[in-house]
Amino acid sequence: MKQIYWIFSAILMLSLVQGCSSNNQHETWLYPGETWEQATPQEEGVSSQLLQQALDTLKRYSHRDGLEEVLVIRNGRVIYAGDSVTKSHNIYSCSKSFTSMALGLLIAEGKCGLDDKAAKFEPILQENYSDATLRHFTTMTSGYSAKGGSRWPDWESDDWSWTPYQADEPHFAPGTGYLYWDENMMMLGRVLTQIAQEDLHAYLSERIMNKIQLGTWKWGPEQSLDKIPIRNGCTNIEMNATQLARIGYLYLRQGKWKEEQLVPREWVRAAMVNQVPMEVDLKTDNRTLDGRGRYGYNWWVKGIAGDMPDTPDGTAFMSGFNHNVCFVIPEWNMVVVRMGLDGNPEEGKRFVYNRFFRELAKAVK
Repeated sequence: MKQIYWIFSAILMLSLVQGCSSNNQHETWLYPGETWEQATPQEEGVSSQLLQQALDTLKRYSHRDGLEEVLVIRNGRVIYAGDSVTKSHNIYSCSKSFTSMALGLLIAEGKCGLDDKAAKFEPILQENYSDATLRHFTTMTSGYSAKGGSRWPDWESDDWSWTPYQADEPHFAPGTGYLYWDENMMMLGRVLTQIAQEDLHAYLSERIMNKIQLGTWKWGPEQSLDKIPIRNGCTNIEMNATQLARIGYLYLRQGKWKEEQLVPREWVRAAMVNQVPMEVDLKTDNRTLDGRGRYGYNWWVKGIAGDMPDTPDGTAFMSGFNHNVCFVIPEWNMVVVRMGLDGNPEEGKRFVYNRFFRELAKAVK
């Protein structure tokens, strides 16, 4: 009997040690210092030849910038870098995911709740948007529209009014439709500035960017609020591919950087899964902007729409005009960044990157 007891005890201790080892391995994940570590693809379990074939596929669907600002990171090390990955410029609508990050932090600090009415913090929404919640804004289901037509004369859309903070009649009742609408995010940027009572650039710099050693980054304002700059919630963040990859890597690690949980794990998980039902009405004719079954909290996801069948299930990505993207692929412990100023692929990003990931899957061991 005593012998059985000691055998059982030994098995229990072994399992505990293995569990601790697993946790320690989790804690010793590699993070970049001032720069990213380099490795060959083979060192990180990726075929160089097949990786290049996947990159060649991506290049075929890209314009003049090609692979110049492409970065592939696996297990915390760079296994491919284009020649211009330190070129800094506007990442366009990838900026929306930063606005979402600020929302997640404000919720964690107890300053607001996801289902709080936005008008609770911004009185100008009270008349036409009294039922629109912060959740509606971060999922593009608020129906928000501003007064006035577009500031861009060649746009057929009425988005991008010169007066984005003057609320007009809604496109639809909150939660009943989906419309990818930049004015929606401009207003969310204003609402979050009201909640924080702080410049969102400074807010994120203190809590996130400085701690992950991001370096210098810019976020253009869209007016001000009592002398506090209102950062444009939909665009105007400037950084380079090596910096954008740090944000992707932070989300790959579910908001943790080294020993510190910078973004709540629950928020990261929720942001990177579909939050928009397939059943709501699509309020745009542009099918490349259809977020039903594909959109989280200002993150695009593989989702449940079925149009990225060859892409790993957990994949989520930031996406901006001019073919700026940052993909997070948990199954492969990988971040893929492509930046540029050369226009979106005509075939649509979801089609292009499904082709890319189909080829990349052959390279990953």
